[in-house]
Amino acid sequence: MATNQLKAAYEAAEKLPLKYQDLIAEKILEEIEEAEWDEWLAQPEISNMMDELEAKAKAQHLAGKTKKYIPGKSLAELFQ
Repeated sequence: MATNQLKAAYEAAEKLPLKYQDLIAEKILEEIEEAEWDEWLAQPEISNMMDELEAKAKAQHLAGKTKKYIPGKSLAELFQ
């Protein structure tokens, strides 16, 4: 079920030329994908997992097990 505001936006978009409808649709789909990611990342188990990964990455860096990123170099070049 759509809100009245979403219905009004859809009806207004329908009146535009097709090229603008496609641009608007693309932006809406991008926003939906971002909202889905935000919802997924907000889950407690995912948040905990991300915290653990962050802690592991920091520990590896402090232990000297990371390589400095050099702009313009590929991963293959960095890890030769």
